[in-house]
Amino acid sequence: MSKTISRKTIQFMLSILLCLLPAGVAWADGAVYAMTNALGNNQILVYHRAVNGNLTLVQTIATGGGGSGLQLAGVDSLGSAGSVQLDKGHHLLYVVNTESASANNGAGAYNSDCQLGTITSFVVASNGTLTFADRVSSGGMFPNSLTVATAQTQNQNGENAGDVLFVLNAGGPSVCGVGPNVTGFRVSESGNMTPVSVSPISPGPATGSGESCSAASAAGFAALTGAPAADFECGLNPPSFSRSPGQIRFTPNGNQLIVTVKGTNTIYAFPVDNAGRLGYPSVTQASLPALPSYFGFSFDKNGHLLVTELFGTATSIPAGGQGSVSSFTVTTGGELNAISSHIADGGTAAQSIALEPLTGGFAYVSNNLSASISSYSVATDGSLTLINGSAAVGGGPNDLATATEGGVSFLYVVYAGSGTVGAYQVNLTNGSLTALTQGSGLPTSAAQGIAAY
Repeated sequence: MSKTISRKTIQFMLSILLCLLPAGVAWADGAVYAMTNALGNNQILVYHRAVNGNLTLVQTIATGGGGSGLQLAGVDSLGSAGSVQLDKGHHLLYVVNTESASANNGAGAYNSDCQLGTITSFVVASNGTLTFADRVSSGGMFPNSLTVATAQTQNQNGENAGDVLFVLNAGGPSVCGVGPNVTGFRVSESGNMTPVSVSPISPGPATGSGESCSAASAAGFAALTGAPAADFECGLNPPSFSRSPGQIRFTPNGNQLIVTVKGTNTIYAFPVDNAGRLGYPSVTQASLPALPSYFGFSFDKNGHLLVTELFGTATSIPAGGQGSVSSFTVTTGGELNAISSHIADGGTAAQSIALEPLTGGFAYVSNNLSASISSYSVATDGSLTLINGSAAVGGGPNDLATATEGGVSFLYVVYAGSGTVGAYQVNLTNGSLTALTQGSGLPTSAAQGIAAY
């Protein structure tokens, strides 16, 4: 009897072994996660993403906290981008809970309380469904954006240190003793979060100037968005829409943390060390104090910063139909150098931006108040060209997410006005969008936040 084992026998044994491996080692198909942001009972809806991009609702799970409901604006109720974040490497999902109180006992849309927000983490199973992991204080009021990166250091046992998570806390009247800030957390591989740092963000003067602090700006923006002018003050919890910080995100190399602040028209660039600690930020302010209102942002494949602007082509605010996008290089010192400036899309309230992930040649922008998705071409040097100001339409688009499957790219968007998740296949030749089976089940207002794989 031969003592050697044939190649076919080895292959057969390996196939049996692979079938016996636990389901958690690989993800099947894909998933899309959307947040209800419901007042008092925030939830995540989990959609199975088929290989052709179509969506099917498979799970609804509570975050353990409460959202903001209809505060700020019904179709952009957090005034932000990036409120749901997925860490594919560690199979974890993170979401914000503003923990907002009911709206002044029914008397208006805004509160002025000192309630701290929270963050919830979930473990992602191989089939995309979620299991609750942890919920902790966000370290401030009205958390509205998150970003996550893998730590570059190891713990005392020589093991991977897990994630570095930062949250953008946008609210904070001074009477509460805490203002807008970014708070950092170390996250274990099981999803437990431990706070490690806090860095302040200036929202601008409380009265007298800036985008939302004058009476004229408050009345005008209230007319544009439907927010009550009487409550359009600075420094509240929640903050006024056009004043609040808009998004937080790591640069692709993880060496810097970028934050946009609408009210001061600024972009912060914090240096980040290997342990996830922040240094003193470089702050870039737009040339005009009220324009262009930097909001959501992303990065292209060469690390260029692509930023949406609420009123980028306007000469005064508020103004409809003046949304735009600008692009920048980010130096190692955090300075921004303009590439393309204020490339208009004709929409109102340009909010979130997402890059097509396979070629990197297209970017998509949600125009929240004009109910459209715009498409741009992105050159290798980061320059932008508008392709279509209305590549897709739907009520109240806010956050965007992308996914890929077998050489095909998909775009997903929260349509807060209709309570759906729009689903599209991207034409990799010209950037056009083809509608797929969308997801349903979200509330018809207040929903915000999306992630996908």
